[in-house]
Amino acid sequence: MPLSPDDVYPAGAGAPPFALIDVRSPGEVARGALPGAHALPLMSDEERHLVGLRYAEAGQEAAIALGYDLAGRHLPARAAAWRTVADAGPTAVACWRGGLRSALAVRHLDRPGVETVAGGYKALRRHLMGGLRRSLDAKHVADAKRVDVLGGLTGSGKTEVLRALGGVPDLLALDLEAHARHRGSAFGAEDEPQPAQATFENAVAAAVVLSPAARILAEDESRFVGRRTVPDALWTAMRAAPVVWLEAPLEERVRRVFEGYVRAPAERHGVAVARARLEGDVRRVRKRLGGQRCDAVITALAAAEAAWFDPSAHAGWIATLLVDYYDKLYLRAFAASGRTRAFAGDAEDVIGYLSDATMGPWKPRPSA
Repeated sequence: MPLSPDDVYPAGAGAPPFALIDVRSPGEVARGALPGAHALPLMSDEERHLVGLRYAEAGQEAAIALGYDLAGRHLPARAAAWRTVADAGPTAVACWRGGLRSALAVRHLDRPGVETVAGGYKALRRHLMGGLRRSLDAKHVADAKRVDVLGGLTGSGKTEVLRALGGVPDLLALDLEAHARHRGSAFGAEDEPQPAQATFENAVAAAVVLSPAARILAEDESRFVGRRTVPDALWTAMRAAPVVWLEAPLEERVRRVFEGYVRAPAERHGVAVARARLEGDVRRVRKRLGGQRCDAVITALAAAEAAWFDPSAHAGWIATLLVDYYDKLYLRAFAASGRTRAFAGDAEDVIGYLSDATMGPWKPRPSA
């Protein structure tokens, strides 16, 4: 009997009870992957394309016959990969709409405890996005999750605090930057490309839907994390949420930026690559930073190359970027949003405040 999407991603379960095999083609998965799924296609992109052409020309039966002919020679190897997953426990199999491809994979798997997913990927995505909306709809859902937002100036250590709160009972520390593979600024690109928008949304929705926690903490982000857009339901909840403000002195913020954006990239890729990336990022914000400041930062980067791993060689230009670009931009956007700070303090204070398991419906607390 086919499984429902709720069987695969049950609300509040903590983790999916089924291993999930996604038998869609690589191109389909690239446009929207399912969190936790094993992408093990029944057909390659080229095979699927040829079957689609045959369907348009001669109908379903001819397309199925061609599919068997094209994929048949590869089925033993592909089925062996499916069995490696299925032999570990209960398994769900999904294709685009829960039709022929997933049924064929289950037949060739020939294992107990393996079922197709009714409606396939489309139904699973619909379930996740609908579940995300319901989880955050405090106006209409009595047990909707409470959302708090962690704000603070660039370099204050919001990501570190968010991760430190990851083990707090009844709190989901939702790391949007990790899901988006981007640190959320003009300088935030990671080595690995960002996922597709649908993949990002599916991952965020699954984290919220599966979590049994009654509270969600998310870092204050703009509408976009790199080139990925925060899902509408979450964005709306974040705009209405209380802001917990993380404070840190400028010297600490400069040090943190140096470690994350100067030292670490140079250790991975070399000084020349790290410097070229930073120069490109600075040029992209030239209009807002101002031509003279932009030129000064680029000159400082060149001067720092000989002593790249010395924090003092970078302190000046980092402070310029923080004070004259990031701080102004963030504080102006925060003021325009009309939000207020429910609480403010250093990392220790903020962690203590947000670790309070008795936090119920939001009541403003005075800023520190």
